Amino acid sequence: MEVGIDIEEVSRIKKAYEKWGNRFLARIFSKSEIDYCFSKSNPYLSLCGRFSAKESIIKVVGGNLSFNEIEILNNKDGKPYAKIKGKVADNIKISISHTKNYAVAVAVLNE
Repeated sequence: MEVGIDIEEVSRIKKAYEKWGNRFLARIFSKSEIDYCFSKSNPYLSLCGRFSAKESIIKVVGGNLSFNEIEILNNKDGKPYAKIKGKVADNIKISISHTKNYAVAVAVLNE
């Protein structure tokens, strides 16, 4: 078992979006992720949580993945899960949490 963790400041993600706009979003997130996050009253919390989850996954599997190869979605119960290169990553479990200022995510790889 391997564990990856990441914490991010919400303001960092918001500033990146304000500076780079849709170019930033397209480099990091899928259309489904963007649609989900912008359906929320504060999309930056969800964007930051997903960014943090992707970072934790990259840490747990190694640095050979890019952000846009990882997609963080929610099942029907709202629990997050990851797709890597379009396939559900059943061997990786993730948890995301956030406050007003920070988002944190943990990824556990069961080999």
